[in-house]
Amino acid sequence: MAIKIILADSAGVCFGVEKAVSSAESELKSSKRVSSYGPLIHNPQSIEKLEKQGLNVINEINNQKGTIIIRAHGITIDEESKLNSNESKVVDMTCPIVKRLQFAVKALTEESYHVIIVGDYNHPEIIGAKSYGNNNVSVIQSIEDIKKLRITTKKIGIVAQTTIPVENFWEVVNEFKKNKELDIKVIDTLCDDIHNKQLEAKEIAKDVDIMLVIGGRNSSNTKEIAKLCKEINNSTYQIETFKQLKELNLNLKNKTVGISAGASTPPWIIKETIDKLMMAK
Repeated sequence: MAIKIILADSAGVCFGVEKAVSSAESELKSSKRVSSYGPLIHNPQSIEKLEKQGLNVINEINNQKGTIIIRAHGITIDEESKLNSNESKVVDMTCPIVKRLQFAVKALTEESYHVIIVGDYNHPEIIGAKSYGNNNVSVIQSIEDIKKLRITTKKIGIVAQTTIPVENFWEVVNEFKKNKELDIKVIDTLCDDIHNKQLEAKEIAKDVDIMLVIGGRNSSNTKEIAKLCKEINNSTYQIETFKQLKELNLNLKNKTVGISAGASTPPWIIKETIDKLMMAK
């Protein structure tokens, strides 16, 4: 069995995810028909558990009735307007940090800045936030993408996907600042909780034989933590459950194992993984 397990203090659900899940559970107790527009959070096991309690995940807005929950990653302005025009009760569970990003994009646009979002163009959070910019938004992932931009204005506003590494964001900001002709306004929309998770996981990864990062394959922040740890410790593995860990067939005997988890990973999955890891031979 593993000789030692080091669990990150910051591992697991953030307050935004915790609130979204607890609100969904509360709605399921009081309403007969509860849906979420898109997966409420990016953790398949949590979604499966909620579906067993009666949650219906929808991907299109029709004329649904009952209660519809807006996912933690947020949605576009048009989608929200369409939901509110339905004969349904709308519960907005957009993470407050994501809301801050949306409002930052809106505020910069109203001040006539062209908005640069540093992040993943295809991520639901960015698709939603981009809609607040009235087609005045560009999304880039790194400084390499800057040269591909075709921007005519000298007023540039820069914000970040909430879960990207802080270094990535400021690298882009500093690259733009090299151009002294630009009027640059930066709004830091990064999530401190995610940043702490990344820092702590990297520190643990330095001192262990095997690093495990628990979280959904579709979770951007979990994948980012795993990627950062992999750069430090090549024996880093992202798993959703202990079953997936077992399938890796790793030699855990006399090993020190580090464990972190993404912001959507519930405590029960972390506990279950640790309990079974302790019993593994």
